[in-house]
Amino acid sequence: MMALDQFLGTSWMRVSGLPFEDEAKMVSDLRAGRREAFDRLVSLYYDRLHRLAYSMAGCEEDARDLTQETFLAALESIGNFRAEARLSTWLIAILRNQYTLYLRGERKWRHAPLEAVETAAAPAPAPPVHPGVVAILERLRKLPEDLRTTLVLFYLDGMKYAEIAEAMNCPIGTVRSRLFEARERLKRMMEGAAS
Repeated sequence: MMALDQFLGTSWMRVSGLPFEDEAKMVSDLRAGRREAFDRLVSLYYDRLHRLAYSMAGCEEDARDLTQETFLAALESIGNFRAEARLSTWLIAILRNQYTLYLRGERKWRHAPLEAVETAAAPAPAPPVHPGVVAILERLRKLPEDLRTTLVLFYLDGMKYAEIAEAMNCPIGTVRSRLFEARERLKRMMEGAAS
């Protein structure tokens, strides 16, 4: 079984963000209603948001729905994006809001017109996941949402404390304590499974 330290130390899933200039151009193109900009937004951030949605919902179908709802909500509110935060941080905040609606059962289902579905490219299938990673992810789902999200954003997405604090709307000290608590709980769960 893959050790927790080995899993947490991996960087193979981390995502690098766009340079600020490219983000500004993308936001400008999104505001202008350019389809290519939306396609690029989805291609750049789908995996990252889906991974976080899956860690929140614990179900592939709900993760896909949450990710889709996040992109739709972002497109609807792109005019409100102030560029004080990174685009990825803003999208994560929207995803967390969508998850809150999901938990309350207030999720609003919107369907894309059929012509949009016909022209949309299907995402590439995800690569197979190492069994040790699967065991860790199963335990990760047992953590409270705030601890789980902090851990995923830090280790899997490679976000810095300040970025996580902004996405989760909390102080940096809270991010540090959540990260510590999440690691400790996850280590205890892994040690309990090994004995």
